[in-house]
Amino acid sequence: MIQKADTVPNAVDITLDGQHVRVPEGSTLLSAIRLIGKDVPTLCYSDRMEPYGACRTCLVEHEGRKPVAACHTPVTDGASYKTSSPLLTRLRKNITELIVSDHPLECLDCTANGRCELQMLAQNVGLRTPRYEHPRTHNPPMDNSHPFIKLEMDKCIGCARCVRACDEVQGSFILGMSGRGYDVQVIAGNDTGFEEANCVSCGQCVFECPVAALEEPGTREHGLPDSQVTTTCSYCGVGCSLDVNVKDGRVVNIEPNPQGSANIGHACVKGRFAHQFAHAADRLTSPLIKQSDGSFKEASWEEAFDLITRKFSEIKEKHGPEGFATISSSRCTNEENYLMQKFARVVMNTNSVDNCSRVCHSPSAFGLGKALGTGAGTNPFQDVFVSDVIVLVGANPTEAHPVFGARIKQAVLKGCKLIVLDPRNTELAKLADLHLPLRPGSNVSVINAMQHVLIEENLIDPDFIAQHSDGFDEVKAEMATCTPEWASEISGVDPDLIRQAARTYAAAKAAQFLWGLGVTEAGHGSNTVFGMINMAVMTGNIGRPGTGTSPIRGQNNVQGASDVGALPNVFSDYRPVTDEQARADHRRIWGIEPPTNTGLRIPDMFNASHEGTLKCMYILAEDVAQSDPNTSHVVGALESLDFLVVQEIFMNPTAELADVVLPGTTFLEKDGTFVNSDRRVQRVRQAIEPLTGAMVDGDIVNTIARRMGVDLQADDGVGTPINPAKIMDEIAALSPKWGGVSYERLEKHGFLQWPCYDADHPGTDVVHAGGVTLRPDGKAKLTPTPWQEPGELPDDEYPIMLTTGRQLFHYNVGTMTRRTDVSKLVKAKEETLRIHPGDARKLGIAHGDLVNVTSRRGSVAVRAEVTKATNKGTVFMTFHFPESRTNLLIGDACDEYTGCPEYKVCAVRLEKVNEAAAEPSSLATATT
Repeated sequence: MIQKADTVPNAVDITLDGQHVRVPEGSTLLSAIRLIGKDVPTLCYSDRMEPYGACRTCLVEHEGRKPVAACHTPVTDGASYKTSSPLLTRLRKNITELIVSDHPLECLDCTANGRCELQMLAQNVGLRTPRYEHPRTHNPPMDNSHPFIKLEMDKCIGCARCVRACDEVQGSFILGMSGRGYDVQVIAGNDTGFEEANCVSCGQCVFECPVAALEEPGTREHGLPDSQVTTTCSYCGVGCSLDVNVKDGRVVNIEPNPQGSANIGHACVKGRFAHQFAHAADRLTSPLIKQSDGSFKEASWEEAFDLITRKFSEIKEKHGPEGFATISSSRCTNEENYLMQKFARVVMNTNSVDNCSRVCHSPSAFGLGKALGTGAGTNPFQDVFVSDVIVLVGANPTEAHPVFGARIKQAVLKGCKLIVLDPRNTELAKLADLHLPLRPGSNVSVINAMQHVLIEENLIDPDFIAQHSDGFDEVKAEMATCTPEWASEISGVDPDLIRQAARTYAAAKAAQFLWGLGVTEAGHGSNTVFGMINMAVMTGNIGRPGTGTSPIRGQNNVQGASDVGALPNVFSDYRPVTDEQARADHRRIWGIEPPTNTGLRIPDMFNASHEGTLKCMYILAEDVAQSDPNTSHVVGALESLDFLVVQEIFMNPTAELADVVLPGTTFLEKDGTFVNSDRRVQRVRQAIEPLTGAMVDGDIVNTIARRMGVDLQADDGVGTPINPAKIMDEIAALSPKWGGVSYERLEKHGFLQWPCYDADHPGTDVVHAGGVTLRPDGKAKLTPTPWQEPGELPDDEYPIMLTTGRQLFHYNVGTMTRRTDVSKLVKAKEETLRIHPGDARKLGIAHGDLVNVTSRRGSVAVRAEVTKATNKGTVFMTFHFPESRTNLLIGDACDEYTGCPEYKVCAVRLEKVNEAAAEPSSLATATT
């Protein structure tokens, strides 16, 4: 966005329509025009892409010269320009007439009617009936092969915005323009169609199309919406701002919000097209109570609340704080998570509350908190564009976090160096300057070897270390023997690659570490996090733009759920439950003495149930029977409870084990806030009414509390819905780093990044500025990271390593995406076992064969996908498909500090299934 030149250096003076204007040197005419509140027509221009200058509708008069295109012409100091004149009107009308000459004129029959940029341009220049006509003859004129991207070439005006969006925003480079003149057309790949060309179905081409040549079914089928609500996406941790278009109470389509701070007018296939689950026929619409024969019976809310209140009260009285535990939800809002932890602590007098960050990024929060003083990433997403080097460890963001992944791609294409540590040959690994294809579970060895090289070759910043850290001598001693050759024996990575990676990182002016679940779920994840932080601090890559250490958080609000205290050992803002000042603050606001028991983490909850000490659980929107490792152990724990309450939007394996199932709501049906991966607090706004029979999740928690005689101060009076703004005010009052967060400020600014200490604080994009951390002494704590083997290694019986992760078109266990149009895509239909061609040949497995994948815990059957995306000795599966039950295979080894499971490290054997002889039921079921 252009700034007024009074506040920027190198300003130039121009005259626009007789008005004197000062603008920064290098500004385009178009930006200068918009600076003073005026505009000129455009068709090929988009502020999300580089100027193109093809349509020429933005022509302006440059006094003394010929007209120039405003979109890409830089201003000239002292020049005078006109944005309107008889000459410009005539030129624009002629241009428009030529464009319209082969464009259908049946505007009433067009889905873009009333919002078509060409239509508006024709009205602007006064064009009614064109003098030229050349009917389109494309064959076929329409391509409906894609489930939700529809191409109608007869309407295409050749502006190439779709092609440039694919290149410059998404970075996929699959669209192109074929032919010339009247024969020009948009093609995907080598004119093979969208899916065949590996289209990621983000819909950015649809979003950019100025006419209706590219459209989606929702607009075609329902017409224009009657309301639009801006909210925040509920899929991954990027936190995209979305415009939800509603008609007759139903979502007809979703578009990326052009002003979205995290996504800047971009969205992925899930955020844009996977919304139909909100209206799915199998949504839960009534409380269910399990009968003595194991079946469920629909019940009224009164019946359900009466039973829950009685059972919770009995368990509290009989078994005390050890008898009850709750799992909160990273899919729900901050306000709902805060209420859930407050319910546990105030109503049930226990610290046994946890959320799914335990099984994903708890090592990130732990390592960052211990080393730097706060359990969140250090730098904002946009910093990838100011980094010289990005080190990406154990993450596949182009599939798991597509909008941020696209941004990383664009940064690399613009010259940023990329180092990837990953056992798979991901899209970004192929783009990387250096790819270190380490074995699953060997992260710490490679990170230690990189630390060794930095220290051994004196590639560190001694002054920064001395001034801003403690513990260097201990780290130096631990790393002394961790040579690249030593790490190579463990990881399989060439020692020279390790040296190159360390040297490249150290040579950068601004380098940052980004990591994903391949770090935290891959054996001793906390030590890997500590090692990356050590390298950042030792090289002075902390507290500046483009530097830092940041996890790419998985779920939409996994950061926020932890921020607001849905953890057993801390209140909101990561204040320890043992801290006297924090306890005093909570006594003052809550009016009770906070509990003192040692709260259970999620794995501890399951163990306590098996041991008989945990009697009751309340699970909010988490399908632990499917998403957590060692499925048999988890199911057994849930079955051992005296009473289980599950709150969900669909029936799932966890809900099937419940005594009471409560129907909650989707993000589209509630108000609140989420926190994304870079600490960005953003509003969630209700777009549609809750489904009849369902209830907003926070209202359910609050109602149970009130029926148990406790006022959580979450509503405006007995029997009223919760007031999310009021809850946020309480969070701010108890959380120093959230002290300046309020709904009033969020509505005004769009977002706030914590730390945000008071109402005058602007929020913080880069934490630890100047190297001063948020630890009490202001210094980073460097931590020795001894090598330990992962909890499981291959052997003769289980010779291949299985690693798991996400794929582009689904989210977690697929509860939502499998009920949407996204499931129509070919690559989204079923689970596959990704296996290297060399391993496949050795085992006699062909592409498409059914394969039994067996670990020390069980066996599942899936189709083989022979691909070089995996390396020899490693296979890959996702966990999106309930029928494949991938997590049945995973063991219960976990990070020693946080209890985070090793999803990424599982030894298996593979056997081709003789389908002709196999029992039909064995093809899709798991056995233990």
